[in-house]
Amino acid sequence: MILFCLFNAGKALTMPVKISGKAPEYAQSSIELDIFHDYISEGTIKLGDLHFNAEGSFELELDINQISLCFADFDGYHGMIYLEPGKSYQLVFPPKRNLSASQKKNPFVKPEPIWFGIKNPEKNDLNVLIQQFEIAYAKYENTYFDQIFVHQNGSLVDTVKQMLNKEFPKTNNSFFESHKRFKMASLEFALHQGKSANFMESYFKETKPIYNLAAYSSLFNEVFVDYFNLLDNTSHNPEVKNWVNKAQLQQLDDYFQKQLHFNKDLAHWALLKSMKDGYYTGNFSKASILNMLDQVKEPNWSSYEQKTAQLIREKLTYLASGTRPPMINLKDLEGHPVRFSDYANTYIYLHFTDPKNPICRQHLDALKTISARYKEKLIVINVIPRQANFKNEAGWAGLFTTTDNDLATTYKVKTFPNSFLIGKDGKLLLSPAPNPIDGLDRQLGQIFKSEHFKELQKTNELNPK
Repeated sequence: MILFCLFNAGKALTMPVKISGKAPEYAQSSIELDIFHDYISEGTIKLGDLHFNAEGSFELELDINQISLCFADFDGYHGMIYLEPGKSYQLVFPPKRNLSASQKKNPFVKPEPIWFGIKNPEKNDLNVLIQQFEIAYAKYENTYFDQIFVHQNGSLVDTVKQMLNKEFPKTNNSFFESHKRFKMASLEFALHQGKSANFMESYFKETKPIYNLAAYSSLFNEVFVDYFNLLDNTSHNPEVKNWVNKAQLQQLDDYFQKQLHFNKDLAHWALLKSMKDGYYTGNFSKASILNMLDQVKEPNWSSYEQKTAQLIREKLTYLASGTRPPMINLKDLEGHPVRFSDYANTYIYLHFTDPKNPICRQHLDALKTISARYKEKLIVINVIPRQANFKNEAGWAGLFTTTDNDLATTYKVKTFPNSFLIGKDGKLLLSPAPNPIDGLDRQLGQIFKSEHFKELQKTNELNPK
């Protein structure tokens, strides 16, 4: 019986959550609700879709096993709400904004973060508590920013924490209490950037990671940012960089636990964060980091850590040269499907363009000459926005296709033109590839020249004199 209780105490209980409401402005539309699998990879998990009927009413029931920060990106908003298993929420949406196509594609415009409103919330609803605390925290942070973050006034940090604790006395909501603790710890972090031994002991070394708490994860990501570099520069242990570049994950794990005195869960979480950051710095072998992510396996690593490692790896290698290009559903102007596999053993120049755009037309004009020069080796697939009665009257090169896929998601296309070169093996060769008037001709010439020499060498090996 004791073992049974211990086993079930460790299991999260899955319970339904009901979401409903009415927003007439959003009638006949849909909005996707997501959560992060984790706050290192930021890989998303789709919870479901809110479908608004003709009157704007919506209703969704879903199952979750822990408190989760749910979000939705729509109309330039990044809406957020904490969902608790077993609860019901009547959401209140912000005023609808109709963004233009150019506004939606502008990579420099970030969604505005907002909290979803809740109709008739309970007095101690988690979202109400967190939102009220965040407002008060922001007020104090803005008021004393220079003294704390610039002049590192420790006594003022203590004063602000005391004022926040007085304004928000202890509750029975353990999740909210953890949120307060780690949010206020950000003020302490400003004093010494997490280098204090007491700070690390208080907030990390003695605590297992709280994976679903955004306040913890935000602080964790600040403390452990680019951690391999930090250790390489401050630990006076030359082996750290060697272990990374030799993909010796077990040695790093032992070092984090035995020398840095991290608990196992923290050591693994810090290693995953360090591998992701180390890949981008250029100071470590990228191949070795990918190798280490592949080493995150049973029995030493939990299934959650393994999934996080997989998501990190996918993010690091997404659209990377040597990987398979994302599949998208393409149709030519007559509505016939177009597949990359239709052009096996051929180079594919995948060109995202808009014939209505003057700059795109210049590139399409240049592409005619380039395509004619390499017509025996290269096929051009142009992907254009849907537009009525488009005809290739200019005689531009290649196939013209359209797609229903979200190009900003699949190929990270924010602006036109944007191009990729797929090799004869079906993998991305140039990602991204130069556009037609930005060096494509020269790049293709080098590739085909190199290929020609390799074929000659192979022929000479097979037919020696």
